[in-house]
Amino acid sequence: MIIDESHEVYRFYSAHAEVAKSGIWDPQNHKYYYCDITQGSFHILDLIDMSREDYSVGLQIGAMALIEGGSGLVMAVRDGFGIWDFATKKFELVATPYGINSGWRMNDGNVDSKGRFWAGRLFDTDETKPGMIYRLELDGKTATPVIDGICCTNGVLWSPDNKRMYCGDSTHKKIYVWDYEEESGTPSNQRLFFDTANYFSGVPDGANIDSDGYLWVCFYDGNHLVRISPDAKVDRVYNMPVKRPTQPVWFGENLDELLVTSASKDVNTRMWPESGNILKLHAGVQGQLKNKYRLSSAPKPNPLPQYTIDLHIKGTVATLRSFL
Repeated sequence: MIIDESHEVYRFYSAHAEVAKSGIWDPQNHKYYYCDITQGSFHILDLIDMSREDYSVGLQIGAMALIEGGSGLVMAVRDGFGIWDFATKKFELVATPYGINSGWRMNDGNVDSKGRFWAGRLFDTDETKPGMIYRLELDGKTATPVIDGICCTNGVLWSPDNKRMYCGDSTHKKIYVWDYEEESGTPSNQRLFFDTANYFSGVPDGANIDSDGYLWVCFYDGNHLVRISPDAKVDRVYNMPVKRPTQPVWFGENLDELLVTSASKDVNTRMWPESGNILKLHAGVQGQLKNKYRLSSAPKPNPLPQYTIDLHIKGTVATLRSFL
């Protein structure tokens, strides 16, 4: 185990968030997205002029991902799954697998190599209740229950060859691993990967994975970012200038830097003044961009009867031309 003090960790952006998480770097559009869980908001940072757009969906957001094609964001929220449309700037709840106002809420999640969005539910007032991890299918409305028994889902990841799936349970301070069948999205043979209680204070929170298959795990209340090898050995430990780092995302021209979200909620910010900000460090190894959700196209409506088209064609030509 190496306590890595050679790579400086510094402030990338003063977010002043309560619980920032689910960072997404979009190099094509020079933007960085993150949510503030308890505020039910997400934020879009323009990396050219560092201006910020702020939006509220009215529900706690646990995780989010870009939709392939650029139409919006898929989100895991308090009552299930939803879609934010960039064009209309509106949020739509699309799947409620455990009902509305049930006491459950979605926590962390991620998108697999086939574009399916996974997220796990957490009981808001009792984190010892076993939850469920769901898979939002590509139709954007079917939430399939897949993994039960995880109380507080965090760090949903897949190995670079997509033969393994990982997920942490913050309640029990453990990280689990499954064999994974990529095509069908089926995990099997769950087993303990790493018992973090034996090594670190705090709990395993959001995580990411590098091109060598090493996990990068934030320790909430433990002020550490830890690199763990595929054979469950602690490779490297970063001391973070925040008590509650929440999640790293790969960044930079060579994908060898990390942007790390953090939380300020219930933290003594006199002792930890960087809490709630976005931090940056040079990792020295290469990661990968986050997968995008592959929302299938909405079905085309049945063609109108010919007589209806004939009745309205003259009145619509001018309008149509104005959009061509």
